[in-house]
Amino acid sequence: MQQEVPVKKYPAFLNLKGRNVLLIGGGNVAMEKLPNLVLAQARTTLIASHINEECQSFLKEHPEIQVKQREIQLFDLEGRDLIFSATNNKQLNAEMVEYAHKQKIWINSCDDPDNCDFYSASVFDRGPIRIAVSTDGRFAGLGSLVKKILNQLLPEDHNSEWEDILQFRSALKLKESDPAKRKKILQDLLKSLEEKYF
Repeated sequence: MQQEVPVKKYPAFLNLKGRNVLLIGGGNVAMEKLPNLVLAQARTTLIASHINEECQSFLKEHPEIQVKQREIQLFDLEGRDLIFSATNNKQLNAEMVEYAHKQKIWINSCDDPDNCDFYSASVFDRGPIRIAVSTDGRFAGLGSLVKKILNQLLPEDHNSEWEDILQFRSALKLKESDPAKRKKILQDLLKSLEEKYF
């Protein structure tokens, strides 16, 4: 009997700039989503009957986020490009997933992997480098641990160094026309970085 091969999710970074994104919920899980939606410059609407203090403070700093403090209605899902449901109500999540699918909209039911079209990841940022760590929605804490290890390997005060490297690569393309020489210079640079950090 042939062993079934597990399905792996396709990793991708979504360009959400100007996209119509709905975030349902105003608690701690919603607060985890908000900063990255702001960084992505998504056109975000938050709908929740209760919004905790941390979310309220964040929303005051980001008036570009449309806020509706009330119960979610299924028609609120219409016309969205992407939906995050940060509720702890599995039945409501299932209803919203069914409705979103009829509208051909991808939805993420946070902490409810059976009702997800995609999973969020623990994100590590260093200057121009962005690394997403995912456990397919099964154990977010493990992703956070990997992020913590990366933080120790690549301290935050080195952000400018990573930016400088990208600028060096761009300048090198203009200064050195020979692809083989450029490749050798960049390989030497990467080798020195590997020795420095690992």
